[in-house]
Amino acid sequence: MRTAPMWISLMLTAGVVTVGLGIDSAGWSGAAVAQKRSQGRESVDRIVSSLRAVDTAYASGNAAEAQTRFGEARTAWNSLAPRISAREAREQQLLFDSLDKELTSGAPATKVKSTISGMIGELHEDIERELR
Repeated sequence: MRTAPMWISLMLTAGVVTVGLGIDSAGWSGAAVAQKRSQGRESVDRIVSSLRAVDTAYASGNAAEAQTRFGEARTAWNSLAPRISAREAREQQLLFDSLDKELTSGAPATKVKSTISGMIGELHEDIERELR
């Protein structure tokens, strides 16, 4: 007979502690969303840094270094793309493809710089907005 009241009191205590600590299904998912957004912003920072390095290397005539940095940017982008809308991801992917063609075809440095500037603008305006 004592086990039923004890079980009920234990369950009530656990419920009060859980609510008191703010642990609920929304709280857990809210923390996970915040962490994913933070990781997404860090990925954007890595992409931007790598793209700037591509521009610097390409402008100085170091195509091999530019390709290496482009690979770093593409890898960071591939980890970020699933976290954003398909529309925004598609736009940025087209810019990555365009930059890849420019780097491999030996496009003028001004064209590469223009493409990179557009990519960085897109990352800062649209992609970061989605990660807020």
